[in-house]
Amino acid sequence: MKRRDFLQLTVSLAFASLGGRAAADGGAAGIPGDNGELLSGVVYQLFPHERLDKDVYEQVTEQLSGKIGQSAELTAMMDDALDVLAGNGNERWPELTQQQKTASLEKIQQTPFFRFVLNETLGGIYQHPRTWELLGFEGSSLEFGGYINRGLDDIDWLPE
Repeated sequence: MKRRDFLQLTVSLAFASLGGRAAADGGAAGIPGDNGELLSGVVYQLFPHERLDKDVYEQVTEQLSGKIGQSAELTAMMDDALDVLAGNGNERWPELTQQQKTASLEKIQQTPFFRFVLNETLGGIYQHPRTWELLGFEGSSLEFGGYINRGLDDIDWLPE
C-alpha cells in the first residue's frame, strides 16, 4: 500500500461517521476563470472532509492562489498541471466522477506543483481552528505549559 493511499484511507475512516459534505466548488481569488474553480476542487479532493465547512477549503484555496500569484514559475506549473486535470479542455473538473478525479490527480502526483499544492493544503486544513474543533483537538498547549499540565493523561475512553 502506498503512503498516500494509507493516509487517504486513514483520514477517510476517521471522518466516515461524521456525515454531511462541504465541497469546495467556489473559485479561487487571484486565479482567473475556471482555473480557480479547478484549484478549489483539487484542494477538496486532496482532503475531503464531509463535515468541514466549505469556508475552510475556500480560505486554503485563497492562500494557495495568493502564493501561486506571487510566483511566475508556480503560475506556469499550475497552468500545465490544471490543463492535465481538466482533460486539456475536453472535460470540466466538476463534471468528473470521483474515480476520474483521482486518476487525473495521479497523472500529476510526481510534479513539483502537485507536491506544493499537497503540502500547502495539508498545512492549511489541519492548522485551521475549525478543523481542530471538528476533530476535538484543543489546539497548541505550548503557551499553557505543555500537555503534561493540560490533559496528557486524560484517557476517558479506556475503561477503569
